[in-house]
Amino acid sequence: MDSSVMRFDLPARSASRLRQLVEATNTRAAVHGLTAYGLEISAPFLADYTDPHDGRAIGQRPTVTVTIFGEIPRHSGWAIVARLDHDDEGETLLSLFPGLPDHLAAEVSAQRMIENFCHGCKVARHRTATYLARHDNGEYRQLGTTCVEPYTGLPIKGLEALWRFGKLKDSDWDDDSGEGGYPVDLRVPVAEVLRVTAAIVAQDGRYYSRAEEWRKVSPTADGVSAYFFDRRASAEWRAAIDAEADAPAVAAAVREWAAQGYGSTNDYLHKVAQLAKGETVEPRHLPTLVSAIAGWRRDQEKAAAEKAARNSKPQGKAGERLTVAATVTTVIELEERYYGYHAQRRRLVKFQDATGNVYVWFSSAATVPDKGDEVELTGTVKKHDTYGEVTQTVLTRCRVAERELAPA
Repeated sequence: MDSSVMRFDLPARSASRLRQLVEATNTRAAVHGLTAYGLEISAPFLADYTDPHDGRAIGQRPTVTVTIFGEIPRHSGWAIVARLDHDDEGETLLSLFPGLPDHLAAEVSAQRMIENFCHGCKVARHRTATYLARHDNGEYRQLGTTCVEPYTGLPIKGLEALWRFGKLKDSDWDDDSGEGGYPVDLRVPVAEVLRVTAAIVAQDGRYYSRAEEWRKVSPTADGVSAYFFDRRASAEWRAAIDAEADAPAVAAAVREWAAQGYGSTNDYLHKVAQLAKGETVEPRHLPTLVSAIAGWRRDQEKAAAEKAARNSKPQGKAGERLTVAATVTTVIELEERYYGYHAQRRRLVKFQDATGNVYVWFSSAATVPDKGDEVELTGTVKKHDTYGEVTQTVLTRCRVAERELAPA
């Protein structure tokens, strides 16, 4: 008689639980004199995970391949190869002995079954289950539960214990699923997270952090999470995300930029780099990884502004009133000035227009625009100077108004 071999995959986090079940089954079988089955567990690997509800490929999860193997119990040439369950409607359900080789499984399945009959006692009566015994010479016998051991010499309770191995493959190993019903060990490919991030930022026009929810906008990280995990998200919306042609290239650039922060003394940059250098990321770390695009974009804008600033030229003449459309590039707090007991707040605000010209305002106003704001700047030219290699136009008595951007 051939050996029994069962091989299947299961979540890596369930391997210890499986080992306990196999040990418990072997212990029960040993009580009845049956030989223990062996267990081999492979090294963990990442296997693709698809949403069971809509078939979408979402990510990957750590998985192991397990192999349970052993000799099919035999005595005097006899082995129990199948169980026959008989219901009240005359139907018979065939259950093969776990791990039965394919050629034997086909042979057993082709056997003619006799409802409620036992070749051992030769009594035809109502039975809920009978067993199919096979001899090494190819002979088959159908036996009632109480006739298995007297006829074959095999302990029925020990066999029933080993039969439990057949249920392990189809067991629910995710009875402690995480939020949304997804496995708690599910991981998402880093490249995909950054691609979706780049696409959403392209559609929204910019990255939105969770601190900006007061703007009545959806944080970018929430959109990325919805793409992967929100079953209510429409297929059309996901298709629009996937249609962003430039997203993969932007994602690759963001990943390369983020990885450069590995080993940085800045905890945030080092954490982002760790995530970017990995192949997959846990859902709980999505917001941190998604935020990398904001840092990458800031560096891109800074580099572009510095390049443009090298072409900066003095604007207007001293005393002349200028009005320009500009972007706030820098806001720096300066040391306060005191007038008696009154402290006056001072800030250095820098602007840059579309051609790269740089304007400087030493402001004592109560409010100033934020970095990145698009404004209409009106001020009086005080002087022209040079900072580093950049020519600057210093303004005073400035008025700043929010500028409405032309529709794209």
